Amino acid sequence: IYTCTAGEYGRVGSDDLVARVCSHLQNQKGKRPYAIPVGGSNSLGTWGYIHAVEEMMSQWHALESSGDDDSQRSSLDHIVFACGSGGTATGIALGIALAHDALGTPAAHMPHVHAIGVCDDPDTFYKDIADISDKMGLTLPSGVSTENFIRQHLTVYQGKGLGYAMATDEELDFVYEFAQTTGVVLDPVYSGKALYNFMKLVEQDSTFCDQNILFWHTGGALGLFEKCDELLPNPQKDRPYQRLDLYGKGDGIDISGPSE
Repeated sequence: IYTCTAGEYGRVGSDDLVARVCSHLQNQKGKRPYAIPVGGSNSLGTWGYIHAVEEMMSQWHALESSGDDDSQRSSLDHIVFACGSGGTATGIALGIALAHDALGTPAAHMPHVHAIGVCDDPDTFYKDIADISDKMGLTLPSGVSTENFIRQHLTVYQGKGLGYAMATDEELDFVYEFAQTTGVVLDPVYSGKALYNFMKLVEQDSTFCDQNILFWHTGGALGLFEKCDELLPNPQKDRPYQRLDLYGKGDGIDISGPSE
């Protein structure tokens, strides 16, 4: 494991840092390093989410055919997820286009993809996603640029807030309350920020009314550990649970005595 400071990382950039370490390992240590970019977001790693879209579509079609009341509407209108390095966004956007045979012209009805950026700005993500797509071998009709195609199928939003891995009290409260309400645990770096910002968007944009929206939980649970103290309930928050004190030690509801 090789470490650097946050400032060094910001000044040099992850790609150059990885390249320098690989050069050191090869030239000074005689090793044969294999460089993996941040998030595995390159032309190889992105195929993981191409396959993930295939799996998701098969699950959606199985839900449609199950006859459950909740699946009467057959359309999947929107897919939402957190975007940190562009690989997930590239794979889902291209995967949805492939699933609907829309590499040439837009399909009559296909879900729109929404990526909530937790770092950088949307224009940077559009460029990175287009670059990954080109390196994957994406072929489009003559005159159609990769970035324009990506922008047609994918919308990237600014959702970094205070900055990467930095959370506001409101964002942490959202993660806390969402877990209590639904049993689904989000993280404060990726999925929590993404859903927090998308919920704000839904509240302001009526076009999402009566739409089928899939939020794709991409993980990130390790980000919870740094925020444990901030996420723990405090006396000002309403708790849906209370600690029992079976031994009269004063750390909960005293039920140490015999029942009446």
